[in-house]
Amino acid sequence: MANTFSETQQKLKAADAERDQRKIQVRKSIALVILATGFAAQLARILTIESSTGEVPFLSANDRSRWCTIATLAVEGSYEIDKILEVRDAKSNRRVWYTIDLVRHRGSDGKQHYYSSKPPLLPTIYAGVYWLIRQTTGASIMTEPFFPARLLIIFVNLLPLTFFWWLIGHWMSRYKLPIFAHTALMAFTVWGCQLTTFANTLNNHLPAAIAVAVSAFCIVNLAEGRSKSSGWFLLCGLATSFAAANELPALSWVAAAGAILLIINPLKCLLCYVPALLPVAAAFFGTNYLAHGEFAPAYAHRDLGELIASAELPEDLELTSAAAAQLKPILDSNSIEVSENSTIRSARREGVFELWDPETEIRRGLKQTGNTLEVYQWGDWYDYEGSYWTSDRKQGVDKGEPNRAKYVAHCLVGHHGIFSLTPWWLLALLGFGVIGYEAGTLNFFRHHTLLVALAILATSVVSIGFYLARPLEDCNYGGVNAAFRWGLWLSPLWIWVSLHTVARVKNLTTQRVVIALLALSVFSTVFPWDNPWTSPWTMQLLEWSGLESWI
Repeated sequence: MANTFSETQQKLKAADAERDQRKIQVRKSIALVILATGFAAQLARILTIESSTGEVPFLSANDRSRWCTIATLAVEGSYEIDKILEVRDAKSNRRVWYTIDLVRHRGSDGKQHYYSSKPPLLPTIYAGVYWLIRQTTGASIMTEPFFPARLLIIFVNLLPLTFFWWLIGHWMSRYKLPIFAHTALMAFTVWGCQLTTFANTLNNHLPAAIAVAVSAFCIVNLAEGRSKSSGWFLLCGLATSFAAANELPALSWVAAAGAILLIINPLKCLLCYVPALLPVAAAFFGTNYLAHGEFAPAYAHRDLGELIASAELPEDLELTSAAAAQLKPILDSNSIEVSENSTIRSARREGVFELWDPETEIRRGLKQTGNTLEVYQWGDWYDYEGSYWTSDRKQGVDKGEPNRAKYVAHCLVGHHGIFSLTPWWLLALLGFGVIGYEAGTLNFFRHHTLLVALAILATSVVSIGFYLARPLEDCNYGGVNAAFRWGLWLSPLWIWVSLHTVARVKNLTTQRVVIALLALSVFSTVFPWDNPWTSPWTMQLLEWSGLESWI
């Protein structure tokens, strides 16, 4: 009797193991089908990239800015993009490389030059990839741009994105989710997450999100006790720092990840995680120095520079009506030499003027406070003759939304809304509550899954709050684009949180709700199929309905 009972138990265990193995195979097969279809669709999309005029494979001023750096590094070995900007199409005579995402400042040769306003680290890496393409195929981006550009995007966008999809799928498989939950999560990751929207254009959001995914995978491995290896601490440091190099607010994730790892293992955090932050930081500031001659990135130069002199103005002289010749004696007396040909131009900042010396190509800032003339080093690299970034030239959303409440509403639930465009993220909101409920405690020192969730919540609030609190000129939804793109790097963190909600979906009614949220998210993701640098469908719907006042 005992032997019969034991044999029955063994058979039941074997049957359970076989059933579990079949479920694993089903999950893998479903994930592979979703991933393969996503890869094929994005490959076809990339192979048909072309501008609206059909001359180049660049889709907006944003990605052209990075392409300019790649091209000038390959052609000139320099970060100065003056010559690239003037390249014209042989048939249309249009400047097909021109971009508004520019800065202008004095270069190492003492002359004024244009540079991309984008941090140079990522384009420098991509220039290396282009160099390999050029050496292997002989194709030049200057003479036949479509083939090498599309091939480069396959290497730097599609292959990393496919790795991202695989990593999320591998990560999810560890939780032995129900078939429905696993399928829905994979379908969302590949088809519903708006990172996919930007797969056919150069951008910083995709590499940042992939780096965040890698770092989160490392952290959860350690937090859930799956591994104690120092390698995860090292990889996490490299990944979080690379994310921050591409998305400034991701510094909050660097800090949050450090706090988590400090609680898990203080010694390894200090000896492995912290030093691993340094290589990417060195590369970020090093490439910035190579490009601009200083460590501060271009976006840090948007106002007056350092005060270098001040002097009393004659009572009958106002800066608003003064000529450079009238100011020359005052400047000379303060050891500031300017030529007779110098001119004064009203700057984009109120009350600020540019003193331009064409002989030395030095720009200085002038400002009057009472009867005192203040002279500054020129610090606003976005302000130059013909700049788009002036109040009289900016158009549409680039002008900024003056109503803060309206801006916040549109960023969260409006035409660029995180939750209106991707309602799947409502499951992530619920996920924070689910994790807290499952933890059964508020002691995150003991419950590390709760610790990770709280770190993600804090990171999300800080980073989204950073953008919602920006000054007027930055309240522009990230310019003309199909999403609130500044929050896309948080996607892998929110996917992990949403997992905990979807895993609890059991009945048909809640499954239908999840499917509806997934379908709406997919619609937002694929709507701008040809070009992500277009307005979201929600904004286009408001315009079509004659509700421009709501925008």
